[in-house]
Amino acid sequence: MAFDAAGVTMAIGCGTKTNLKEKLEIIFSFGFFQFAFALFGGIIGNYIDANFFRISNYFSGTIIIFLGFILLREGYKNGEECIYRKLNFWTLIVLGISVSIDALGAGFSLLFKLNYLLILKDSFIIGLIAALMTFAAFKIINYIKCIALVEKYADYLGGIILILIGINILFI
Repeated sequence: MAFDAAGVTMAIGCGTKTNLKEKLEIIFSFGFFQFAFALFGGIIGNYIDANFFRISNYFSGTIIIFLGFILLREGYKNGEECIYRKLNFWTLIVLGISVSIDALGAGFSLLFKLNYLLILKDSFIIGLIAALMTFAAFKIINYIKCIALVEKYADYLGGIILILIGINILFI
């Protein structure tokens, strides 16, 4: 799920001059929203599974596959351009939310069978990994400045991984 965050980070890093404070804000934003959306999705999924209807593996797998195709489409749609943005508070919020929508779906379809403490722990791990991958993306982009294909392929790789996880959920 953090591949899209890493891809956007690389696009920002190659197209926008960022200082340490801005990098830390981006890392925090991406990690926080991945955590929050996975947590929210897991709690909603748990509530629905316990009170309304059983969420089947077919339903969960379909959601994950759908998210994978969305990432593939994003990779195709984004093309090969760097992102030139002025980084302000609202830009960080919008970017954080936009790279974390898949965490909401994944939390809903993968974490729903867990108790609330495990949902919190797993959501924290998702957010931490997203923050670490964002940090790594800032480091990597220093060496591959403006090779914007990296962003595109990060979305493709993330989409393929989600599709494979969804297929695995469907048939297990």
